Amino acid sequence: MTRLMLVVLAFSISSYAAAHHSRANFDNSMTVQITGTVVDYSWRNPHVYMEVEGEDETGVSRTWLLEAHSVTAMAGFGWDRDSLDDGELVTFSGSPDRNPSKFFVLLDYIDKADGSRLYAFGDRSAEREELVIAASDDFTGTWSLDFSRFNSREAGGAPPTDWSYTEKAQAEAEAFSVNDNPELNCLQIGVPKVVIYPYGTNWTRDENTIRIQKEHLNENRVIWLDRDAETLKNQAPSYLGDSYGYFESERHLVVETSGFLPTIWGNANGVDSSEQKTVIEHYVLAENGMSIEVSYTVTDPVYLTESGTKTGGYIKALDREFEEIECDPTAASRHLSVE
Repeated sequence: MTRLMLVVLAFSISSYAAAHHSRANFDNSMTVQITGTVVDYSWRNPHVYMEVEGEDETGVSRTWLLEAHSVTAMAGFGWDRDSLDDGELVTFSGSPDRNPSKFFVLLDYIDKADGSRLYAFGDRSAEREELVIAASDDFTGTWSLDFSRFNSREAGGAPPTDWSYTEKAQAEAEAFSVNDNPELNCLQIGVPKVVIYPYGTNWTRDENTIRIQKEHLNENRVIWLDRDAETLKNQAPSYLGDSYGYFESERHLVVETSGFLPTIWGNANGVDSSEQKTVIEHYVLAENGMSIEVSYTVTDPVYLTESGTKTGGYIKALDREFEEIECDPTAASRHLSVE
């Protein structure tokens, strides 16, 4: 088996525009391009935002709110906290909100006065650089979500329609509103939602544990490989729960998790979870070490009459360190200011 594989780095707006809220309000078939002055540049998680004052197509001065990616992703595209200054003249391009009365744009790129261009979701027009991505033979390394199996426009969408709910959960599902998403207040989403979620993960291993760090979320998991580990047995209930993992084969990891705190939207979008929740996850590493099949099954008798299952996948990414920056509630809910 080849340990190193040449792949093409291909960033796309459909792949990297996923977030904790739906992006269906933006019209990707249209482009707005405005020259104006930066009045605010907010380098915060979970999204970087900018405000630019510039004239619309009728010549009227407007303040445009621009939504970009997370701090970690933006740093990977060459941004930092000093990329823009208040008062700086720029030209931005992006997809406008479907409601023309909202001067809200999903940013594609910004052109600066010095001629440089900064992309918010990667340069999709340039020739792609061939990168050497190391395969994994033990699950370790950096992984990105397989977006071919994830509808990024429904990242903050409604509860699963193929799950069986108790009366309590059904009432919650029927009352679902995207504006009730706990992530808008930077509350933890926990297991299992964190398993199949936009943005990357870093996996590391030692003799006793597997540690999973989630990009842009402060929800780093520890999976214990010894069911009798004292630390595992003595953990207090949490949003991530207590996780024990074992290998059915060298490339098939099973993780059993219990010991949860009741969690808002803890089973799925719009459906809370109880302390009775249990989750079983399966991770199957491909023979070439470049992808992982992922599934989880959640059981919670307070909210589910039958167990609910979701499936997805990871794709091996370029190994990198994640920049840990706290979620900022203002940034997390800033898109609501134009809704």
